[in-house]
Amino acid sequence: MQSDPAITRLIQDWQRGDESAERTLFDLLYKRLHQLALSCLRSERAGNSLGPTALVHEAYLRFNAGAELQIVNRNHFLALAARVMRRIVVDHARARRTAKRGGDEVQVEMQENLISRQQDADTILAVDRALEQLSASAPRQAQIVELRYFAGYSIEEAAAVLGISSRTARREWQVARVRLKGAIDGTPAAT
Repeated sequence: MQSDPAITRLIQDWQRGDESAERTLFDLLYKRLHQLALSCLRSERAGNSLGPTALVHEAYLRFNAGAELQIVNRNHFLALAARVMRRIVVDHARARRTAKRGGDEVQVEMQENLISRQQDADTILAVDRALEQLSASAPRQAQIVELRYFAGYSIEEAAAVLGISSRTARREWQVARVRLKGAIDGTPAAT
């Protein structure tokens, strides 16, 4: 893969409207975008109509629709891609839940990777609601959760994207997990 400065240059050219830079950028980052999609979908049921390739393509379309984005570098681009993919997965879960019969709140079991792999649309929506609450009170913690859970970043990678130390990222990750569990379970968590 090309170096980060080369990727940054391609991003800048793409934002200026260079279509060849856009194609080159997505070609170079397609494998990483596909990995992000797999990470976002790791909790979806087998046979789900939303696969990783479809998720990458839908994210690409949404990126093109948001042409006014100010993307700084490769890490920022991938973090935004993870956020876009998360929104797509949540929208897909909402549509699936609506098509089903609906339902009320659901109990969600928290594990090391935040939620178990057998989650369904209700669980995705419960996590999304909890993450929105966390984002309102602790935006950086919510960003760390998005990068760790939806993008599959390590603590060190998330820290680098956010420009903070690994130690700070680890501490905020631990606090975020407790707060999310409290929000999902409906119990207030200590901050």
